[in-house]
Amino acid sequence: MSTTARSRTNIALLLFFITALSALQTGGVITNVSADNTNSFTIQIQPSSDTISAGAFAKFDMHIVGNSPANVFLVARNVPPDSVAIFTPNVGVATSDFRSSLTIITSANTPAGSYSVTAVAIVNGKELTSQIGLQVLTPANITTTANTTMNVSFGTALTMTVTTDQAQYQQNSTITIQGQIRDSAGSAVAGVTVSVQVDAPTGTELFFANNLQTDGAGIFQAQVNLPPGSPTGTYTVFTSATKSSYSTVTTRTTFVVGTSTTPSVIIKAVYAGDSAGNPTSTFTEGQTIWVWVVIENIGSTFSGVVWVQLLSPNGVPVQIQMRISTLDGGATVEDGLSFTLNHPIIGVYTVNALVSDKLISQGGTFLASADAQFALIA
Repeated sequence: MSTTARSRTNIALLLFFITALSALQTGGVITNVSADNTNSFTIQIQPSSDTISAGAFAKFDMHIVGNSPANVFLVARNVPPDSVAIFTPNVGVATSDFRSSLTIITSANTPAGSYSVTAVAIVNGKELTSQIGLQVLTPANITTTANTTMNVSFGTALTMTVTTDQAQYQQNSTITIQGQIRDSAGSAVAGVTVSVQVDAPTGTELFFANNLQTDGAGIFQAQVNLPPGSPTGTYTVFTSATKSSYSTVTTRTTFVVGTSTTPSVIIKAVYAGDSAGNPTSTFTEGQTIWVWVVIENIGSTFSGVVWVQLLSPNGVPVQIQMRISTLDGGATVEDGLSFTLNHPIIGVYTVNALVSDKLISQGGTFLASADAQFALIA
């Protein structure tokens, strides 16, 4: 990345931190799909439908099975008005044991009616879909004891997840960069303008595109052909996304060509859960919230800082924690940090996880970032 562009990205992230200092299980649906000519995947969702009152929430379990590992993004379409959809986790690797849960949280303002929510899994850049039925009744028409009424707050923030189709390449390879953008309701956002820049280990700009657009699933892609004789080491991908009425979001990731003598850190997943690492999408006031971050290092030994920040439903930073961490090359670690919210706002919270090579006060640079969501209910 150019010095100016890299500085803008680091300054934006630095300012960000300075200002901060499952439901009824009746039935299910199985969808068999083919992501490309060689890899077939099966999406299993249980239950296939649910009935709740406005202000309650419904949970659906997802299981994606494939015959080979593949990166996956999860998003939702056609979410009822004044509602949110949260996947926990929302990214991962589709193998025989990849599981996620979809929680659809309605508000008192969600209109009664029958909805067909589309669960979308982006596997290796291909869109796979499955339908979920949701019947929303007015509170007078149903008695709900397990799911408690809440209000849903919406901000103007975008969240962006970016990965490459592999973590490590050989020279003369083609790298596919893919990302997905959601709004504060957890829904895919189409028509977002995205810029992507790739810097070589030497710091020179290898690739730049500033007119990419997200599709109906909130997905954008770019392909980068490594020229002959490309240097080995850690390459950095910088991305920025803008859309009218939303605040700009930036993030970055890395990949390795050959081997690297510097760290190449990737956040493979971030999600809210309990102390044992079980993913959880809903919490109540006073309950301890654990945020789990899965980090992989495919470069040299990494010694740095893991940051986790919680943003309120209004987009205001409420808590931040950091932890010094060391990770050997080729190793993966899952680290958890606990939070307890005092006098919190009911609604949907955003989790920001970042990794830096040093403390910011020591001139550190952010190497990777990822976002997740959870809901606090009354």
